[in-house]
Amino acid sequence: MTRAKLTAIVLRTVDTGEADRVVTLLTRERGKVAAFARAARASRRRFGGALEPFTLVAAEVRERPGADLLGLESLAPLDGFGGIRADLARIACAAYAAELARELVRDHEPHEELFDLLAAYLAALDAAPARPAALRAFELGALRAAGLLPRLDACARCGGALAAGRPLRLDPGHGGLLCGACASLASPAAPSLAAESAAALARLAEGGLAAAASEPLAPPAGRETRDALAAFIEHQLGHRLAARRFLDEVGSVLAE
Repeated sequence: MTRAKLTAIVLRTVDTGEADRVVTLLTRERGKVAAFARAARASRRRFGGALEPFTLVAAEVRERPGADLLGLESLAPLDGFGGIRADLARIACAAYAAELARELVRDHEPHEELFDLLAAYLAALDAAPARPAALRAFELGALRAAGLLPRLDACARCGGALAAGRPLRLDPGHGGLLCGACASLASPAAPSLAAESAAALARLAEGGLAAAASEPLAPPAGRETRDALAAFIEHQLGHRLAARRFLDEVGSVLAE
């Protein structure tokens, strides 16, 4: 029987049986894994509050012969990010970030960049109110970590320069922004972006979470960039994230 100690972020828990849970973790060492937590609902002493979603934990797991799931032996919280849980907008952003991270990667493929990004974003939400620019920076960073970042520095179809001051189309099918000459070839549902909104996305893609503080993304740029990235992500995943609906409901709280 093989045992391992992992640093992880709890992405999701699902109740099963009378008292058990299946826990999805994003780990630094092994990427996304699912683990079986026996009797997790029967006794809080064994796992305490460490099974709460978007908690940073130290986990001990074991391989289970013939089973797809790891066995979760112990779980100790390293950071519960308590500041998130008293604020609806922060909860919505954290839940969305956790679901996006879960959906972007396959099981058992290490993604240290994505792990570090999610941990950093949760820490930022813990320390300060949710802001649209930080969420856009997380989305772009997560797409980059998964190899799906849209092209924002030039036309994704022809490689040509993007005309300054002219509206652009962010086309998921072509993988990024389209110049004026290629815009007519965009899919009908490809969102339009003002040049200023597209430039803001490019700056956030380049600077990451650190750049979010200097990007207010006030309306209408906040709405434009939100809708454009939502359409791009939905195209890449093939479906709409469940947490996206909750996030849209608190959009006004985020000043989007």
